Amino acid sequence: MKNLLFTLLAFAFINPLLAGLPAGETADVPIIMYHALEDNPSNRWEITVAEFEDDLKWLSANGYTAVIMQDLIDFVHSGKPLPSKPIVLSFDDGRQPAVDIMLPMLETYDARITMAIIGATTDQYTKLAEEGKEYQFPHMTWDCVRKAHESGRIEIQSHTYDLHGSAGVGKKRAESLDQYRERLLGDLKKFADVLLDNVGLTANSLTYPLGILSPASDEIIRDGGYLASLSCYEKPNTITVGDIDGLFALNRYLRPPHMSSETFFNKTLK
Repeated sequence: MKNLLFTLLAFAFINPLLAGLPAGETADVPIIMYHALEDNPSNRWEITVAEFEDDLKWLSANGYTAVIMQDLIDFVHSGKPLPSKPIVLSFDDGRQPAVDIMLPMLETYDARITMAIIGATTDQYTKLAEEGKEYQFPHMTWDCVRKAHESGRIEIQSHTYDLHGSAGVGKKRAESLDQYRERLLGDLKKFADVLLDNVGLTANSLTYPLGILSPASDEIIRDGGYLASLSCYEKPNTITVGDIDGLFALNRYLRPPHMSSETFFNKTLK
């Protein structure tokens, strides 16, 4: 009997799905897209600090738990259970004010967020900070990224090293598939290098800049070590234990300014 128990435990350790939820178990996980917190939002990518805090308050009051991309990956790859009403709050670009302002709120409402940073921009603003220069809309420096990571409330992920231009990660018309693959993998390797050198981290999720991607994008980034990706399609998500394909090009709802949390979430999470 002891030998049988040992065998079963060993098999469960080798096959993590047996140690958690069974293959085929599903979870509905909405993902909300944010960019920046500003006193006076000037476009649809920005909201106020008060609006974000109201979002956290509304989600907490309505039984939602803000999880991170690693939680979704653990659910799919190893069957690790998610809370009953999970939701991902994803921030793009890595705007600096967000971190100092958000950390106390995340602590208050016991929430976590996923922050996708741009490697080249982080390098740029680190240099500007070292030179004592200030800008109206500063982005995170590497010191700020480390602070965010060490808080345990902010997951750092990739928004590419330097592919946040008008074409995003899309394949250029003139380049071959091999050239596209080399360019994309080269950028992702550069991001991996600077993130590891500056923070000691390895990203496993890619947020596609501007939501632009090509048919081969997900396959290529998998070869680059990524386990998930985020798009900008405004649709719900259902992920499944054992279905690793379902973690790619996940959908996200843009959170616009000048709208109450109740109105936005009742419309989005119906």
